[in-house]
Amino acid sequence: MIVDKETLNGAAAKGLPMPFSATASGVVLEADPAAAYHEQIAQMATVIFETLEAVGEVKIENIEIGGSKKSIIMDLHGDSLIGTIAGPPDITERADIRRLLDELHARTAPGPAARRTALVDPGVLEKIKKILSEYVGDFTERIFRNQLKNQNINVDELHEEDVRRVILALSKATGMIVGRAKGREMSKRLIDLVK
Repeated sequence: MIVDKETLNGAAAKGLPMPFSATASGVVLEADPAAAYHEQIAQMATVIFETLEAVGEVKIENIEIGGSKKSIIMDLHGDSLIGTIAGPPDITERADIRRLLDELHARTAPGPAARRTALVDPGVLEKIKKILSEYVGDFTERIFRNQLKNQNINVDELHEEDVRRVILALSKATGMIVGRAKGREMSKRLIDLVK
């Protein structure tokens, strides 16, 4: 379940440095203090979920990455994660961060029906297809149609998370065709459509 921006901003106000939330389907939200890291958080989440899918049955609940200037602490819950970007690892601070992450997860644990993101204009799909055609040319229609089908997208009730899921799937599907640099450029242009 994705944690909404308002809840993330509330956690930041309580002292969680730069909280964020991401789902395996590619939906990423962050508190205002972490907004500058949106692209990096999205890429990191993609790598984490792809790695977890590759290792299969291994159950991982927490991930901590510590560097000399920044650290990332994340809790994984099914097909979503909640995390924060903090300063260098410090044992006392880490305990506070863990407590705040636990509180955040407790407040956002899914109930009987998870809330979906806002509906978006289906016309965004045509914009996505137009950008995609600039990169893959004649393959556009086939790749686009396959990814809509693979992601079970209902174009009559299109949600923002559906669009993000399609963008992530298209980025993966075209990566080998267009190359890494062009793939990143295309992904950024596509993500800008739903910001």
